[in-house]
Amino acid sequence: MNNLIISILLLFVLGSAVKADLLPDGKKKISYSFEVTNLDSFPGYTFVAYPINTSNGIPMIFGSVLKFSKNIELPCKFGSPVIYAIKNEDFNAVRFDSLNQIIDNNTRSSLLGEFMKNGKFIPSLKINCSSFADRDAKYYYVQELFRVESIDADTMIIRSTKTLYKDTQKNIIDAKDSKSGVKDDIVSPGEKYSSYLLVIIPVLALIAIVSIVLIRKMKK
Repeated sequence: MNNLIISILLLFVLGSAVKADLLPDGKKKISYSFEVTNLDSFPGYTFVAYPINTSNGIPMIFGSVLKFSKNIELPCKFGSPVIYAIKNEDFNAVRFDSLNQIIDNNTRSSLLGEFMKNGKFIPSLKINCSSFADRDAKYYYVQELFRVESIDADTMIIRSTKTLYKDTQKNIIDAKDSKSGVKDDIVSPGEKYSSYLLVIIPVLALIAIVSIVLIRKMKK
């Protein structure tokens, strides 16, 4: 009976991952990436995107330091990463890098979450994207360009400035400037870790259920 329960739970997780990869009707798969174009204008700050999911299956959560001219690719599933700024003197780069090297995803996600929560990070824009486009669309790659407008003690303003559409050879075939007056999705300090919780809570719940089943089996 216990083995049956565990098998059902595993099938549920794997089935959810497979279902997430199914193409909606009339859609095709595309790649999305983003870049913050003027980071060199703020040399006193380090910029971090978190949580970054790198997997198209079960979530694999990392944090990424943003660099000038560095393009970040996203699978556009399991939460939306937020862009943060932190003063250089307040950022423990060695610790951050070491946490990203942890092999176990649950441990890495938990420790990175604590690192971000306890650090002096200033939250800003939440990246929302899609990995699907209309089947007859001519583009296969989307690159969104952002610009840091201002940073103060607890607020950073970032705007989307341009979206580039590329063909299969990554040649730009269209470019659209962001419309003025569009409200950006700015994250308040109270929302900083909502995306992280959306990812980690279901995983922790599954681990708890499996652990209870195994403990009961060992006691028999």
